[in-house]
Amino acid sequence: METVDPSVGLPIFFILFGILIGLATLGLWIWSLIHCIRNRYLSDNNRLIGILLIILLGLIGSLVYLFLPREREPQR
Repeated sequence: METVDPSVGLPIFFILFGILIGLATLGLWIWSLIHCIRNRYLSDNNRLIGILLIILLGLIGSLVYLFLPREREPQR
C-alpha cells in the first residue's frame, strides 16, 4: 500500500490562494476605478488625480482612494 506525501497538495493550495488574492486585487482595482469615474461628488481635478493615482499605483492607489475622505456635496 502506498502512502501519500501530505506536502503534495501544498503547492496547489498556494497556487489557488495566489489566484484568489490576484482576483480580489483586480476586483478592487476595477471597482475603485469605476467608482472614481462615476462619482458625482468629485470635482474634475480630484477625479483626474484619483484616476491617475489608481492607474499608476495599482493596488496601493486603490487603497489610498478607498480610504481618502470624501466630500458630501456635489461639485459643480
